[in-house]
Amino acid sequence: MTKKFLFATAITLVTLWIMYNSVNAEAQIIIDPITKTITITGINLSTGTQTTGTQTTGTTQTWITQTGTTIKTGTVTTTTVQTTWTEFERALSWMYANWLTKYNKPTDYRMYDELTREEAAKMIAQAYIVLWYGQEQKNSACAFSDAGEFNPELTWFIKQVCGRWVIKGANGKYMPTKKLTRPEAMAILVRMFEGQTSFEAKDPRWSEYYIKGKALGLTTLNTSTFEKEISRYEIALYIYRLQTIANDVNLKLQSQLKLQNLTGVVQTTGTITNTVPEESSELAQKFAAIANSISVEKDPELQEAIRWMHDNGLTSFLTIGEYKPFEVLTREQSAKIFDVFAKIFDFSQDKLTSTLPTECQFKDLAKADQTLTTHIQNVCKMEILKGGNQLFDPKNTLTKWQFITALIRLVEGKKLDESKNPRWTAYYQNALDMGIVGPADAITFDSPITRYEVALFLYRFRVKFQLINNLNNNSLENMILNTIPWSIKTGDTILSGEIPEAKEADIFIDTNLIQNANFELGYIEIFSTKYKVIKTSTETYFSKNFVRYGDIYDISTDKKIGTINFIVSNRAVLEGTARINTNTYTISQVANTTAYYHIKKN
Repeated sequence: MTKKFLFATAITLVTLWIMYNSVNAEAQIIIDPITKTITITGINLSTGTQTTGTQTTGTTQTWITQTGTTIKTGTVTTTTVQTTWTEFERALSWMYANWLTKYNKPTDYRMYDELTREEAAKMIAQAYIVLWYGQEQKNSACAFSDAGEFNPELTWFIKQVCGRWVIKGANGKYMPTKKLTRPEAMAILVRMFEGQTSFEAKDPRWSEYYIKGKALGLTTLNTSTFEKEISRYEIALYIYRLQTIANDVNLKLQSQLKLQNLTGVVQTTGTITNTVPEESSELAQKFAAIANSISVEKDPELQEAIRWMHDNGLTSFLTIGEYKPFEVLTREQSAKIFDVFAKIFDFSQDKLTSTLPTECQFKDLAKADQTLTTHIQNVCKMEILKGGNQLFDPKNTLTKWQFITALIRLVEGKKLDESKNPRWTAYYQNALDMGIVGPADAITFDSPITRYEVALFLYRFRVKFQLINNLNNNSLENMILNTIPWSIKTGDTILSGEIPEAKEADIFIDTNLIQNANFELGYIEIFSTKYKVIKTSTETYFSKNFVRYGDIYDISTDKKIGTINFIVSNRAVLEGTARINTNTYTISQVANTTAYYHIKKN
């Protein structure tokens, strides 16, 4: 079984200690950064009691302890809420939750201190266990002559990393207090990922590890700044980036393919050049076989997504194997996809003028596939995918966050708030609300996007788009309130040619639904727009006299946008109020009839 832990929301050490003491050292902490929920489960070995606690930041939640038939309850409250996370904060929270460090605060962790070799041993040995790498003994020469200098608490970890052959000694010594360098750290992580030692006869010796570490995305440093001592801050990032790959099957396969085919050449200038992977390699063939092995029966959604893309000119391929779902997407390929996608749904087409803005006159278009240059310029005109310094970088890969950002900009017709850290936060939340991405996507949002994900993201948007249009055009089950179309009255025309805003109308109300105590979810339609309503409470005053309250949700995003209430007496609605965003609508009876009512925008 693979253990997966997500980065934590902020929570005080005192609260964690209270909840942790309800179990013991066997407890597991599972932290969900999207819902900001921390769940602690474990077995008290002395009593056999199983305890499960769920704590949501900023609220009070109940935990339950059960022994036989006896149930005890209690509450734990925390008020610490943090909604913006840097990569380091995510890394530290993951390390803390998985016992790579006993510190959960940057100051306690000493983030800017240099890392010693014995401190690295604990982190790497624990990461080895958490990520379920092979535990076979590979090296027996671990009786170091300087063992007396080891921190006794770290001796076991040093033995483990030596036995796995990921951290070696020299001349019979481990050198526990020696500072670890960036090349050494990269060598350790690449050895751990590959399960073997790379070619070390080059000059510098770490060349192969550097090339592979950069290919994996563990570092972005150039060679001139690489050969220095590593900080505790940097090792946290390196390990966190590696676990992101190790915990994602697709990313792991892609990364293995990259490393298998990489050939590093160290030139006399000290620069390093990477060759393009050869498709004929053994691992490449295995990789392709995996893609081809996915059948329609195993993944009907992907098959239909590819067929839909083919039918609409988004791809020339018809089958999963031809489509090569595990390959990454380049920026020039994405330009074509977004340009055609925009035409299908008529997004941002008004921006495709014949005038080419200066920022869209890219200097590197000669490097692009010439059949794609128009698409590149179009997506730039639509302001959904741009380059920098008049460079589009057509052959480079597109990350998942860049793809989702471009998609949401296209759908919304504008940029969202990009002032948060990371800058894609608002785009991710929007895509999550739309059901295009899931919570797990946040962990790999900085990684290159695969063609598999592209197909599913676009197809899911298409499905959601169709469903929303249907909801706003057809009658739904459990409709509480319907506008009578011919009764709609509007305000004064503001400008010539502008459609006046609807102000009031007659409506039908299904009072049977409102009176049904088991009725929880329904829909209302006001001036041709439908909303979802979820019951919150019913307050009874006299027999058959009550007020029913509900929350109003936007159907497309499922976000709460307002409230509604109905005052009911003797099976008839006396009055109602709907408050949607900044608008208020009052509902009143029509004289001499209970068949329909009147709604007016205040």
